[in-house]
Amino acid sequence: MNTRSFLRFVLSSFALATATTPRSALAAASEEVRLVAELIWGTNGPKPDDVELRPIAPELEKRLRRIFKWRSYYEIERKPVVTRAPKPTQVQMSKECRLEILHLGGHEFEIQLFGKGVLVVKKRQRIVPGETVVLGGDDKNDDAWFVVLSLARPGTDRRG
Repeated sequence: MNTRSFLRFVLSSFALATATTPRSALAAASEEVRLVAELIWGTNGPKPDDVELRPIAPELEKRLRRIFKWRSYYEIERKPVVTRAPKPTQVQMSKECRLEILHLGGHEFEIQLFGKGVLVVKKRQRIVPGETVVLGGDDKNDDAWFVVLSLARPGTDRRG
């Protein structure tokens, strides 16, 4: 299995919470949910001098290292996201990376991740406090990029 196939396999099965909870459309329409989206780059190479990259949180790095092979993980972008059913929320993480998040009610979301305008991952996912969802794809030079989604702590744009 090559790196690309392995990465797709792991990412498709790397959901930390997968249960579903049906909710009425009326209840879902009235709920506003605040999330945090982080665009992360995984690499075995050195950190480029000409790009502003930040180290990721130690607990997130520990989680990623248990699953993935890269030595270094850098935060490229962090964005607060406010989503409300029934309309999807679009989040431009970089010029080539975009998210569409549809709040289905409760802790249920449909998430679509696009890289260079192409759908990379589409999944229905439960996001609960303290847990994260990791989506991503291959990059050039055997590197990878990830989008990590989590609920924001109340009153902040930080992960909860």
